Amino acid sequence: MSHEPGQTTRNVVCDLDGVVYRGDSAIAGAGLALSTLDAAGYRIVFATNNSSKTDGAVAEKIARVAGYPARIEQVVTSARAAAALVGNEQERVYVVGGEGLLMGMEEAGHTVVDAGRDANVVVVGFDRDLTYDRLKEATIALRSGARFIASNLDTTFPAAGGDIWPGAGSMVAALEASSGRVADPAGKPFAPMQRLIITRLGDGPTWVVGDRPETDLEIGRSAGWSTVLALSGITAAEDAGGIAADLIVGSLADLPSALNVV
Repeated sequence: MSHEPGQTTRNVVCDLDGVVYRGDSAIAGAGLALSTLDAAGYRIVFATNNSSKTDGAVAEKIARVAGYPARIEQVVTSARAAAALVGNEQERVYVVGGEGLLMGMEEAGHTVVDAGRDANVVVVGFDRDLTYDRLKEATIALRSGARFIASNLDTTFPAAGGDIWPGAGSMVAALEASSGRVADPAGKPFAPMQRLIITRLGDGPTWVVGDRPETDLEIGRSAGWSTVLALSGITAAEDAGGIAADLIVGSLADLPSALNVV
């Protein structure tokens, strides 16, 4: 929807895994809810701690799975936040992660290396192809003094069929144990990710929607945004009673009516 000069733009910052989809299955009604909010003038930003996919692949998945025609510029991933945390100086980076993290480092001007002894930074994210050799090389780099950056600290994520799978935080924990080091996190709820999200927002009020209180809702609270807990992912309905959120919805499908959007 077009934005007239001087008009306040309302924003929705939307998590993906457990909110828009689980694996390759859409959360029922999520695509329609996104289209309804878009048509009502909300600026939608998709903010995901999953660093394994490129921005373009994330936008394509939203369109393919949920039916909402997401654009690349709507997507903010923890891979981009990790690249920002590495900084502007050209570094030699050993990556434990997927294509999104690899491309994020390369596009930021860093050199991705294949051996831990060649690295001065180790960046860790969700890695479906994690091997002992990758953990070994990263450990060598970290014990030699390389900086240690985590795309995020989510130990799990909601997969298809109601399953819960290991997340990037589990891989970070393995390297913290082997190196005796503690990673600097980039993704939600931490400042590098928050700064990237803010660059995509309009000038009006913001609602942040997620299924994980300690990341999705916390980044909203620290930024002064309104928080919406969706019970379609990590947090089950029976666990929601003690969670502080401005709104609690069964799923993203319920958000338009909760915001009085018809």
